[in-house]
Amino acid sequence: MRAHDSPSEMCRVIVNADDWGASIATTDRIFDCFRSGSLSSTSAMVFMADSQRAASLARENALDAGLHLNLTQSFSDQSTPQTLRAQQERLTSFLRGGKRRFFFSPLLASSFEHVVKAQLEEFERLYGKKPGRIDGHHHAHLCANMQWQKLLPAGIVVRRNFTFAAGEKSWANRTMRAMQDRRLARRHRIADYFFDLQPFDAERLRRIVRLGRERDVEIECHPARDAEYKFLMEHQLEKLGVSIEVLRSYRLRQTGKMLKSNAEESRAVLPRHNPPTAHAKKPHICVCICTYKRPVELSRLLSALQRQETEGLFTFSVVVADNDEARSAEPAVLAAQPTMTIGVKYCTESYRGIARARNRVIANAEGDYFALIDDDEFPEPDWLLKLLHACTEYGVDGVLGPVKRHLETDAPGWLKRSRLYDRAVLPTGTPVAWRGARTGNALLKSEVFAGPEAPFRVEFTAGEDQDFFRRKIEEGRSFVWCSDAVVYEVLPPARWKRMYFMRKALLHGSFAARQADCGFTSIVKSIIAVPLYTLGLPFALAAGQHRFMTLLVKICGHAGKLLSLVHIRPIHDEYVSD
Repeated sequence: MRAHDSPSEMCRVIVNADDWGASIATTDRIFDCFRSGSLSSTSAMVFMADSQRAASLARENALDAGLHLNLTQSFSDQSTPQTLRAQQERLTSFLRGGKRRFFFSPLLASSFEHVVKAQLEEFERLYGKKPGRIDGHHHAHLCANMQWQKLLPAGIVVRRNFTFAAGEKSWANRTMRAMQDRRLARRHRIADYFFDLQPFDAERLRRIVRLGRERDVEIECHPARDAEYKFLMEHQLEKLGVSIEVLRSYRLRQTGKMLKSNAEESRAVLPRHNPPTAHAKKPHICVCICTYKRPVELSRLLSALQRQETEGLFTFSVVVADNDEARSAEPAVLAAQPTMTIGVKYCTESYRGIARARNRVIANAEGDYFALIDDDEFPEPDWLLKLLHACTEYGVDGVLGPVKRHLETDAPGWLKRSRLYDRAVLPTGTPVAWRGARTGNALLKSEVFAGPEAPFRVEFTAGEDQDFFRRKIEEGRSFVWCSDAVVYEVLPPARWKRMYFMRKALLHGSFAARQADCGFTSIVKSIIAVPLYTLGLPFALAAGQHRFMTLLVKICGHAGKLLSLVHIRPIHDEYVSD
């Protein structure tokens, strides 16, 4: 780092004030700093004495507020439900012991889940939207239970650990923080650096600010403290002799190098292009459906497609590829055709295998775009419209949307509480990494499938879609998420069985063994995970059936990979349907 800098080199930093809404005095001081221009954003507490007024102030004055998750201080709002207050006190008592936060407590797992969910819902009620950014009071959002239970929504901004230089903390301490930050970056967006405003050492602050030339730097402050309030109101950061801009909102850079692994998805949002208009030539979308012995679900899907809204921007048709040699889907298609105003084509692939069925449906599809959806799903009425809009707006080769579960009301309680069917929902425009890519909800340009070879490799009995996206991304194709283009996966009683989840995990584990990135590190991780997770099963059972099954599914996934590596095929069926 250079000792002197040109004043023309602008350093941009995020200055975020914690504890918004904790009390009237705290809120007022933070608001003073915001109006003076010395703050970028704030982190809001809910169920506290001034939470209601603070939310109104933030909304009226366009103050960027995230959720300041509170697991360590008693709720001071007298209207807080007693059940929630009791659960919070359990967590507060546990986390007061400083080092306890590094240990997972299965006995408190349900309390963590209850308290976090309540605060997320209360924030949405007060601020009229879900939090796009979360940090923790006393940084308790980084405790073991929060990390391993994955209680924070994927894809949002989450505060990382404090950044320390060599010598400021022990090697072990810095290594542990780095590992925790890497784990965070797999699911969330994080700043590159995070510092406390204090101590007010000028040279220290200059070093911190200079990092903001090219990287995302967050500085935490507490205007409730007299010294920090005075520092901010006097604009002391601007008097350091460094050209500085305090951003007016919590805004991470949208370009630049992305992190590895799933963090590739959460570090950048692609620039937008002009959306399609009704006056342009209408593109044609072909909806591609592969089906196998699900005539009832297929009928539901065809009915939902008939209700798709186009707003005159595109036309569309449907192709159904039946992978059952008995042609079990044909009666459903024939029954739907007379009532549908869109074209529906039926074809068969008699050789079993999802990859073969996908290749067959693509071979029979025609159009500018191919939309992919599974036979056990049904979309929102504006599904195709939003996918097409995002694809054109971001100028990419394809768009993927979220698949949400649709459970019947009589589903078992443990399944409703589990996250076995939950999938990440990332912000619209976020680039897709191949490991997070699926064909259960996608719109791709037809040219993506062009070429002499079949798009899906038939040697894959599962994971053929991830393999497809991996190869296309390596070719230079780009894909983004569209969080608003929602489809729902129907979960019939046959999929409520524990054995179904175990068999499916074994199948996907065997697929992972055939991926190009299954190297030494991945194998060692699975070798360690199987016995380690097995030892944890009694503790998970004590925390509830949903925790037990989640851990058991992870064991089966790792076991499936290891068995496949020694040429043992744990699942012989091409499909796991029950």
